[in-house]
Amino acid sequence: MKRKSYLGMALVMAAALLAGCGNSSGAETESAKEESAEANAGDTSDGGEEAAGDEEGSAAEIEGGEVAITLLNTKSELVEQFEEMAKTYKEQTGVTIEVAFTSDVVGTHLAERYASGNPYTIMMVDRPDVYDFQEYLLDLSGEDWIKDGGDVYGVSIDGKVYSFPMLIESVGLLYNAQAIEDVIGKEFVWEEYNTPEKFQALLDELAAGGMEKPVAINKEDWSLANHFFGQLYNQQGNSAEGSQAFVDSLKSGETKLMENERFNSLMDSFDMLAKYNINGADPLAADYDMNNAYFAEGDVAFWYNGSWVTEVYDKTDKIGIMPLPQKDGSDGANDCLISGASKTLVVDQKYATPEQQQAAKDFLNWLVYDEAGWSFMVDDCSIIPAFANIDKKVSAPISVSAQEFIRKNATEFWYQTIPGDHGTQVGAMMQKYFSGNIDRAELAGEIEGYWQGLE
Repeated sequence: MKRKSYLGMALVMAAALLAGCGNSSGAETESAKEESAEANAGDTSDGGEEAAGDEEGSAAEIEGGEVAITLLNTKSELVEQFEEMAKTYKEQTGVTIEVAFTSDVVGTHLAERYASGNPYTIMMVDRPDVYDFQEYLLDLSGEDWIKDGGDVYGVSIDGKVYSFPMLIESVGLLYNAQAIEDVIGKEFVWEEYNTPEKFQALLDELAAGGMEKPVAINKEDWSLANHFFGQLYNQQGNSAEGSQAFVDSLKSGETKLMENERFNSLMDSFDMLAKYNINGADPLAADYDMNNAYFAEGDVAFWYNGSWVTEVYDKTDKIGIMPLPQKDGSDGANDCLISGASKTLVVDQKYATPEQQQAAKDFLNWLVYDEAGWSFMVDDCSIIPAFANIDKKVSAPISVSAQEFIRKNATEFWYQTIPGDHGTQVGAMMQKYFSGNIDRAELAGEIEGYWQGLE
């Protein structure tokens, strides 16, 4: 049985939920739109708690001539930074930004908000969400920042740009060079360990030197599916066309993963990391924060993650990011870092008033053209900006390491046009493999079934 579109299912479920609670899920009338600033959908975040900072609706609130807008942040490591930014922005411009945060699946969360007629003004989403919610989003093609990189990294649909690229991120193998050097007694140079054989020898040396389990692997479905397994889609000729052709071959059933060299190469490397996983006794027990602590403290030397990791610098700044060594090193897999504009900002056009939409566009311009916006992104959030006019250099060590790959063009295309449920569905399959409940052939079969089940 083929699945319905992700957005369609989410909207249907959200509407049903709201109807069951006695709320109308129909479109608001024009008068209702004007009054929606007083509405509060009372949506919940992870653990059943109300989304932080989510006290107002999305419609413009005009008090004393001032416009207030809402902004959804979906990056947990940047909660405090966004809250502080809102204070700075208020002081500088007089415009209030009510910042909300959710750890829910972004597409599901937004579907519930739109079903209730109460979305946010500005929403931080994943790139696939832009396609799913395009009909609700404001066309940003006429904005000044388009010429400075927005057309390259923003999401374009039918020739129109609907998203503002918030940041450039990279995924790969984080390394704690200080912890490594304390064991091996010499400087760690990642290029010396960029094949499975060399990397395996290093892991053995670390284990023999007292770091018995030098690797941490995240159990979270988004990490296993979209970031680790996502390398299979990314490393297909370093182009959007190559990645899409590969995905299409999975949908059609043409590609058999067990016969695919890159799939087996990737899973061989996963097995190698899993052998040295500090959580190996119960790989689904340790959460993200625990792995972060292991890495920061130097209990492990390697952690497959991304350039967004920041909560380690109070322990050591001798850390960086490198490609995952694989047997199949074609297409630069062992020398290039997967990088791209991941999180992106979109503006609501269905419920936001013209005043609110203009305030949202002013905020995006502030990020690109005001030094206070640069400082927020680069200094406060350790973001690698997507815009060519911003020459402010990052200082966070992992971001510095990633930026070196980017400036040398030693990067691989990051395919992000994956379905919204890929993380949960393929993530669950990877978790079963990770915990030893299925073997590689069974994993391959389940993932093939997922893609072939898409419409």
